[in-house]
Amino acid sequence: MFLVITLTLVISGAYANAYENGNESGNSFPPQNFDFTITASRTLIKIQPSASGSLTIWVKPYCTNSTSFILCDNTVLQTVNLQLSGCPTGSYCTLDRTQVLFPPLYSAPSHFVIYSFSMSTSSVINVTVTGTDQFGHSHATHFGVILCYC
Repeated sequence: MFLVITLTLVISGAYANAYENGNESGNSFPPQNFDFTITASRTLIKIQPSASGSLTIWVKPYCTNSTSFILCDNTVLQTVNLQLSGCPTGSYCTLDRTQVLFPPLYSAPSHFVIYSFSMSTSSVINVTVTGTDQFGHSHATHFGVILCYC
C-alpha cells in the first residue's frame, strides 16, 4: 500500500511538473525557452541599373536555456514573420517568403531579390529585414545595396 501511494505521488508530481513547463503534448512551449537568430548570407549587393541582385536571409532557432538542442522542445513549430525596409528609390525589393515555419533544429531561408529600374543613387543604401516570432521575440539583420556601374 505504501509503495502504491509513493508511486502515485511521484508520477503525479512529474506530470504536474511537465505540464507547468509546457512539455505536455499539445501544450504551448514557454516563450523564454525558445528564440531565433536572423542573418543575411552577404553584407553587400552591387548591381547596375536595370539589373537584379539577391541574397538569402537565414532564420535559425536556438534554445536559450541550454547549449544543447537536446533539451529543447522538439514539438514546437515556430513561425517567424519577416518585414523588409529600406529598399532604394527606383528599385523593387521582395522576399520570396514573408513567413517562415520551422521546427527546432532546422533553419529556414527566405530569398531577398532586388530589381533596379533607374540610377537614383550611387551610395550604399542600408536594407533591414526584421523577423518576429509568435512568442514576441524580434531580431533584425542589415545589409547594403549599391546601384553603380561597378
